[in-house]
Amino acid sequence: MQLYFIRHGQSVNNAHWDTDEYKDTGRTADPTLTRKGIEQAQYTADFLAQSHPEVVKHWIDVQNTCGYGLTHLYCSLMERAVHTGSIIADRLGIELKAHVDMHEIGGIFLKEQVGDEEIIHIQHGHSRTYFENHYPKLILPEEVDARGWWAGGIEPRENEALRAQRIIDFLKRKHLGTDDRVGVITHGGIYRKIFKQLFNIQEKLDSDKQFKFRIILNNCSISRIDIDEESIMLLYHNRTDFLPCELIT
Repeated sequence: MQLYFIRHGQSVNNAHWDTDEYKDTGRTADPTLTRKGIEQAQYTADFLAQSHPEVVKHWIDVQNTCGYGLTHLYCSLMERAVHTGSIIADRLGIELKAHVDMHEIGGIFLKEQVGDEEIIHIQHGHSRTYFENHYPKLILPEEVDARGWWAGGIEPRENEALRAQRIIDFLKRKHLGTDDRVGVITHGGIYRKIFKQLFNIQEKLDSDKQFKFRIILNNCSISRIDIDEESIMLLYHNRTDFLPCELIT
């Protein structure tokens, strides 16, 4: 199977990350795409839709010069991923399936500092009715109900790697041993965890200093990882050459 991890388009949080406005107003629990984020998703959809059957295919077409030909598309239930995935799915004419485990690390939450106390405001994400009204083509898992898909609170850090492994196990169970080309509309933090699990990367300690493993993902970048019964192969990471320079964020 070929896996294509696609980060969502620029969100409101992404746009404000380094600004005084972000510091003053805080983060949004489930941010929407910005206008630039929507445009990024549209460029990505057009790029993924390209097909060049006349190009001579060498081995496994390591740069997708013949095209992508995605057969399956999954996304998290965070709105920025759902919106990005919906734009891509509509352009490619394939189904978009939401998966509860594919959300960003931490989940849906808001924090507020009141004096010396940090208050966590319970959030549950969008409800089934919201998704049905705003994204009627999205295929929802049964877990999404009238309250919302997120249990509430902040995901414990010890759960992150376990959830990343569940995502890997799900994808293998559904697609390993096939010629499926699977797109996953994802987030930077959980992709980092998935990458570490796939390639068994351990963060090293040098005396008292821990060297952290870091991965940078641009909005709407594409990373390709091929998996078969014998090997896992990274073909490229954080590909954005299809985006105009002004849309690389």
